[in-house]
Amino acid sequence: MMTKTTRRTSLTACALVLIAVVVLLFLRGCESAVTAGTGAGDAGGAVQVVRIEGDLAGTISPGVVVPLDLRFTNPHDVGLSITGLTVVVRGVVAPGSCAVDDFEVDQAPADLRVTLAARATNTLSGLGFPSTTWPRLGMRDLPVDQDGCKGASLTLDYTASGTRGDR
Repeated sequence: MMTKTTRRTSLTACALVLIAVVVLLFLRGCESAVTAGTGAGDAGGAVQVVRIEGDLAGTISPGVVVPLDLRFTNPHDVGLSITGLTVVVRGVVAPGSCAVDDFEVDQAPADLRVTLAARATNTLSGLGFPSTTWPRLGMRDLPVDQDGCKGASLTLDYTASGTRGDR
């Protein structure tokens, strides 16, 4: 039979584990987020998250690199200026032998600056950036059979930094 103290300890331990799992899931969901501070690289105690997602402008295959039209969502009441954008292939799920190293990313130019209005969602194409300035995703053309990558799903991480756009 379980005593009140043992039951309370067990419930407390379960609650702490549940809280830890929720926190980890939240942090994992923020991996593709932009942090924007109130000054040059300084969050000033108020980190603002901007959602970044991407859509390929075509189909990739060995040796083919395709522009990635990124979509930015700013849920805040201030405009943001986003810089330092990087895209990384974090994971691959494929029916055969296929790995992250089978893919490559050509990053957007280092001086690319995306200005996003308050409470706005927009894409690189919608903001007038030519596709030559978008990050590009491709599959390396290797001297081995790459059929294992057919139908692969990729997980991409997006990172950037930014400042309030009204400064």
